[in-house]
Formats: sequence, C-alpha cells, structure tokens
Amino acid sequence: MAVATLTERLAQVKGVMFDIDGCLVISDGPAGQDGRVLEGAIESLRYVRESGRSVCVFTNGTAQAPADIAAHLRSMGIEVSDDEVFTPSVVAATVLKRKFPNDQIMVFGTPGMLVDFHKRDVNLVDLDKAMAGEKFDTKAVMVGWDTNFGRAKLQIAAEALLAGAELYCASDAPFFASNNRLNVGVSGFIASGLEYVSGQQREVLGKPSHYSMEVISEYLGQPASNILVIGDDISLESKMAREGGAVAGLVTTGTSSAEDAASCAPEIKPELVVSNMFELIDLLKQADAAKV
Repeated sequence: MAVATLTERLAQVKGVMFDIDGCLVISDGPAGQDGRVLEGAIESLRYVRESGRSVCVFTNGTAQAPADIAAHLRSMGIEVSDDEVFTPSVVAATVLKRKFPNDQIMVFGTPGMLVDFHKRDVNLVDLDKAMAGEKFDTKAVMVGWDTNFGRAKLQIAAEALLAGAELYCASDAPFFASNNRLNVGVSGFIASGLEYVSGQQREVLGKPSHYSMEVISEYLGQPASNILVIGDDISLESKMAREGGAVAGLVTTGTSSAEDAASCAPEIKPELVVSNMFELIDLLKQADAAKV
C-alpha cells in the first residue's frame, strides 16, 4: 500500500487545531498576555476558514477562561469565537463529567479554570470547607494552574488521594514558549508533589493526551486523520497528533527548533516543519490546488 505524500495528507484535512503560545502569539504570559502576534498567524486562520475547513485554537494554560482568552486574541486581531478556544480545563470538565457524572471532584486552579466545570455542572468540592476539616467523598483530584497551592491544599488533596481518589493534571509540561524568559509550568509541579506524598500516579488531560485529541475531534466534527495539529512544541502538539492519527505540524517560532524535529524520536516527529505561518498557508494552497 502506497504511503500518502504530505500534499495528499493536507488535501484531506478538513479541520485545523492551532496552538496559541509560540504558534499564533509570543509573550511572557499565557495565551498572549502582553505579547505580540506572530508572523502569518492572522492570515493562516483566515485562509483555513476561507478554504472551508473548521478551526479551533488550544492553549495548555488554565489560568484564564476560554471566553477571556478569545477576547484577548480578538483584541490582537486574531479572530476566534469563544467556543473555538480550548484549554485543558475544557477537556478536563468534559472528561470528568462523563466519568464521574454526579460524584464530587476536587479541583485546584484559578476562577478562570473553574468556569468550565461550572458550565458543565461538575459536582465540585468546596475547598474552603475541606480545608476547615469538613469531609468529602472525593472521587478525583484535578490540578491546574494554582499559584496559591500551599500546605493546606496539599493536605486535603493528599487525604483524598490516599482515600482512593484518582489524580488528574491539566499539563505536566515543564515550561512553555515565551518572549523574553522561561515560563515554568505549575500544574505538573504540583501533581508531581502529590504523586510523591500519595503514591497515586497522575493522568494528564491537556495536550498531548488522547483525551484532548478526542475532544478536539468531536468539536471539529472530523476524525483525527482529517485534522492538522500545528504548534511549536514537539512533545505536546506533534506527539498528540502522531499518537492520535492526525497530521502533525511544527512551527519553529516557539519551543522546538527544526534541529529538534530532525533529531526527535520517529514516533513523535512532525510531518511538516515551517518557520512561520505564511509557509503553512503555502503548503495548504499547494494541497488545495492539487485537489482541483
């Protein structure tokens, strides 16, 4: 059986997932806060829409609600609707609601992260009451971007895990792309500590998990084989795409370089590498011209 060329693969793409940080924008805060739009970002989103493909954007940050991220991106000229913005919080709320429809879930994160859980009517543990000593029958502990995670929260999370609750994490990426400095991850750091004290192993729900790929596929209305995932981090976007059967694309304006792509493990190697999003437009145009 002949192996499809990249042009043939792109010709079959009917939906595109764009990473945000290091792909569409670069900044020293998550989701473009105090940052700038990267070359070709606005134009590539426009071309994908005009070509009839569905679109979404995905940041692994959980500090802000999707609607706030969307509003900020629009203020930078990147036209996305609120429901086109995905975060690990969206995935986690969707997955945990399905897995634990009525059970109590302990969630650590910002108010922005909790928006998605409230929206999906997830039964959340009252953390203040838990820290005051009230007991809850917690089935899962979900860790996101919680910069106020101290000993009191560690105590109640550990107790829940030792009692049998499952441990979930928004992202365990050690850092993400930034403009001037290394931006270190928070949720993976917290989850690692909880693993240490409880012996419970974490399960990541954000990129590059299969959960994220499945939720994106549902939203775009396409099987993974018809989706292009483009981002700046081989260990996140490329890994998720390759493991899920999507087309894996790398743009070298963030975390990973072309050299990284050339030397990485074959099973996560991106199928296309571009230095900016204008180059992605050119590849899509060539693929679309080949269909005519």
